[in-house]
Amino acid sequence: MYKGKFTASILLLLGLTVPVLSWAEGSMLNLRNQAEDSPASLQQLQNQADTGNRAAGYYLGTLYDPDLKLGHIEKPDWVRATYWYQRSAQSQKDPVTCYPNKAVAQTAAGIGTWWRTEAEENLKNGDNDNGHC
Repeated sequence: MYKGKFTASILLLLGLTVPVLSWAEGSMLNLRNQAEDSPASLQQLQNQADTGNRAAGYYLGTLYDPDLKLGHIEKPDWVRATYWYQRSAQSQKDPVTCYPNKAVAQTAAGIGTWWRTEAEENLKNGDNDNGHC
């Protein structure tokens, strides 16, 4: 039996999911920081995001976000940033009750920023009512 699986089971049994999730999110943040300048780390972050990791998707979006200007490998791109923010936000199984094109966002930057806010809220297990519309 894989000993990590046993450890995870004990942690879940003891209700210690918050530290585990915080650690996982922190490791994705570290990977994102490395991915700012490392193609290998960028590919690793991309792979994590492709498997549905919400934090990886959000942090990948931040690398493409023209407002944040964090990534130095790829050019800033609102379409790619928005794609990853939206994917991260919707992986929460949060029913999106309003979309940015129905709210105040009418530009690529506005829509990207809207989805970034939604993804941030969901990563913090906060606002699931899309209250920033």
